[in-house]
Amino acid sequence: MGLFDRYIAVDWSAANKPRTGKDSIWIADSAVASINPSTRHEAMAVLVDRLLAAREASERVMLGFDFVFGYPQGAAEAIVEAFPELAANPTSTAPLAGEVAQLGALAPSAAGRGVFADASCSPPAHPLPSSAKALARPSSATLPARGRVGRPALAEESVTSPAGPWRALWSLLHALVVDNPDNSSNRFHVAAAINARLVAPHYWGHPHQHRYDNLGPRRPPAYATIPERRRAEIVARSAQPVWKLTGAGAVGSQSLLGIARLEALRRHPVLGPEIAVWPFETDFAGDLAAPITVVEIYPSLFPLDDPSVTPKDRGQVETCVRRFAAMDAAGELRRFLDAPVGLGAAEREALVREEGWIAGVGHADVASAAA
Repeated sequence: MGLFDRYIAVDWSAANKPRTGKDSIWIADSAVASINPSTRHEAMAVLVDRLLAAREASERVMLGFDFVFGYPQGAAEAIVEAFPELAANPTSTAPLAGEVAQLGALAPSAAGRGVFADASCSPPAHPLPSSAKALARPSSATLPARGRVGRPALAEESVTSPAGPWRALWSLLHALVVDNPDNSSNRFHVAAAINARLVAPHYWGHPHQHRYDNLGPRRPPAYATIPERRRAEIVARSAQPVWKLTGAGAVGSQSLLGIARLEALRRHPVLGPEIAVWPFETDFAGDLAAPITVVEIYPSLFPLDDPSVTPKDRGQVETCVRRFAAMDAAGELRRFLDAPVGLGAAEREALVREEGWIAGVGHADVASAAA
């Protein structure tokens, strides 16, 4: 018997307007045909509907996203502790009004400074699924209390808690990030605000037509206090660091927006208790009992099954779901999700509590055997 009944892979996008085709969101699903939602809001609404349907059918789901789930060791603690006002009041961004909170209402200034979005973005051309309203950020009064059935508020998600620094960082980004239904977002302002509060800037990259205080267009000259790369990016050298927001292969913007969306999914009143985030809540492959396992994936690990499929984004996630299913059928998916060989105890703890990992990295033999 396999670990899962259904496999979903999502090619994520940080696009600032509704977009389809190349460089947009593609969702491949072992149960239904691939789709190309034009916005992150629409994509998450579709996923909520599918996950609810899967659970009603008692299906266990592996749900993969191709953005970074964790930051290099030390980053979560430094970032969370730089925002003490949110730790004290996680439901309000009022103390950050000058930095982040009201940016969603701003239009581009004549000087071209610090604007995250085009206010004229139109909504999606077709109706959202019925669950779209469920994606609205719930108030603390509507969240379950604690434990696996319910997610603690930010004040309880401290970097020293048994859950680990990753959860405090996810809660913080959920509070800071504004990601509107038309795909406009404040991600560059969030990155700039974090840079301003760290000892030195870490995020870099932004649209050439805009300027941002505390966010430069080029890589900082040094990463002295927090590493530039996670251990996963040191092993998988083609994977980009989370601090890079724009440019070829950049994943930083996708991660800022994606983590905030996944944290909202963790707080869903029905699905939240069913979800475990790999490898943080599963100890890699140590505990894969949750009905829905959310996994950081890297589609470039696999050669395309059919190079003629366009765009490439679609071909990659379709390849992923076929490979995941094939590995599961062969009894190899657990090894694919397990920790890389040779980790020391301290390294493993850092990955499980803070950095995360890329599924399959360190297990090239398993990935290639599934071809």
